[in-house]
Amino acid sequence: MAKKKHSLRNEKYAAYRDNSQNEKEKPSDFMGTAKKLMSLLKGKELAAVFTVICAAVGSFLSILGPKYLGDIIKVLDIQVKNKLQNGSMDFSPIKEILLTILIIYVASSVFSFLQHYVMAGVVQGLITKLRRDVNRKLSKLPLSYFDAHNKGDILSRITNDIDNINNTLQNNLIQIITSVVTFVGVLGIMIYYSLSLSVASLLPFPICFVIAMVVLRFSKIYFRKQWKVTGDVNGHIEEMFTGHKIVKAFSHEKKAIEEFDMINDELCEDSRKAQFLSGILSPLINFANNAGYVIICVIGGYLIITGQQEIDVIVVFMTYTKMVMQPIVDLSNIANNLQSSLASAERVFDILEADEEAADTASEEISEGNSVEFSDVCFSYTEDKPLIENFSLTVNKGELVAIVGPTGAGKTTIVNLLMRFYETQSGSIKVSGKDIKELSRNNLRGVLGMVLQDTWLFKGTIKDNIMYGNEKASEEDFLKAVKAAKVDHFVSTMPEGYDTVLEEDAANLSAGQKQLITIARAILASPDILILDEATSSVDTRTEIQIQQAMQNLMEGRTNFVIAHRLSTIRKADKILVMNEGRIVETGTHASLMEENGFYAEIYNSQFAI
Repeated sequence: MAKKKHSLRNEKYAAYRDNSQNEKEKPSDFMGTAKKLMSLLKGKELAAVFTVICAAVGSFLSILGPKYLGDIIKVLDIQVKNKLQNGSMDFSPIKEILLTILIIYVASSVFSFLQHYVMAGVVQGLITKLRRDVNRKLSKLPLSYFDAHNKGDILSRITNDIDNINNTLQNNLIQIITSVVTFVGVLGIMIYYSLSLSVASLLPFPICFVIAMVVLRFSKIYFRKQWKVTGDVNGHIEEMFTGHKIVKAFSHEKKAIEEFDMINDELCEDSRKAQFLSGILSPLINFANNAGYVIICVIGGYLIITGQQEIDVIVVFMTYTKMVMQPIVDLSNIANNLQSSLASAERVFDILEADEEAADTASEEISEGNSVEFSDVCFSYTEDKPLIENFSLTVNKGELVAIVGPTGAGKTTIVNLLMRFYETQSGSIKVSGKDIKELSRNNLRGVLGMVLQDTWLFKGTIKDNIMYGNEKASEEDFLKAVKAAKVDHFVSTMPEGYDTVLEEDAANLSAGQKQLITIARAILASPDILILDEATSSVDTRTEIQIQQAMQNLMEGRTNFVIAHRLSTIRKADKILVMNEGRIVETGTHASLMEENGFYAEIYNSQFAI
């Protein structure tokens, strides 16, 4: 039964698994990503070099200890022979050697402390810069980027992936440096003592190295997939818990759990494969280490018995044989962390290298917005599905233009193009006779005010949220705005009034109250061109009428765009545009369009049909 259920789940989410497989097959440039990550050290080169020097010196000092161990054995051997011959022993040379070893290890500890202290500052500086760069980059990306990427996945890249990079660099970067220095230093000393024994101890290493390279090649694929699916998990959680009321209202808890289980199982499988493949390295290197150790024990014992080598040399060599492979063991143990962090870094750099909004030419400026003119505007979100085609419209100062039509007709897209949230593929849009592409976005949006159907309020007081529209507004202007938007009516019933702090997602306000606050924010901004995109959709009919009455004075002398589904609210519009499939199919006043008895009349009558 369980197998059947699992099979059904696989069929149900086959599309997701196909997408995951495609993601897995994408090539990745881990070396290129590592270079980009290191490029963030610009400005901290001296600290980085100092850390490397401390690591090198500290590691070199630590590997000198076994050499002096051989000297102690040699001195003891001489003193034992003296004892047999002369009946006396002199331990003063041993005391000098022990003092030397103590000084060496104390100095090694000091350099180790310095390298960790400095590296902590270097890594945190790098991570701080990375977070800052990502944050600034997000503010420069076009809306199309956010439309094409899951919000949870973006958040995962900013938080989980950067934290993963931070942990790996902080905990493993120094170990990489010390391991490399230790390996090179110990190998050099071993060769100094005996080239033939060095070669013998490293005989198993080339085979293990080849196998390790193959393992690393495959494991990095799963690490990359692991962090991709981690973003999918975060996206699903963010989506389900943001809309948890809707999930419960439609009794989709079971489906949401199944979807989570499916993605979580995918993450478990990829993580298991990545960790398993990387985990193979440690026992593999340990095998090579032990094999080399056994070889030296056998060969060394033979050389001592035959008198071809002194015991102190063999003892030192056996110690260094263990030491020479330990850095490789350490590197294999952190290989999974290193690859995991590079996979995370690759996802972060995907954001940093994404195409930004087209640069503003800003050759023109406007101080106020009067007329708006669309000329043969064409636009599509995807190349194979045209949305707006040859759209032309002229709106004069002071006119109230209503845009109506079925869902997907392109009403909101027209407003997005006017605000330069998206750029037109062809044609032009002019405000006060100036092409908006020749205006900076800040300058253009300074004369535009917009109230969306989806409200956005941040955590803060009600007053802070309203003042967001114009932080320099006077108290008098603030009071006029809140009264015009009918906000004062419900805020006056709250104990703390406008100092009431909004909870997360403004949960302590109703949907209608949230809408009123956003309308007050737009009124306070006092724009020359006002855009209302279903702005009263969450407000009851009585309040909607009150708002419309209050906004008549605001609209006077301004250019106004109203996108509405409730056609009863736009009867007094100077011009009504009826859109369908990206084109204007009818235009006129309410009365003239009703007389034509066309598409508009059909939509209007359907809203009041019994």
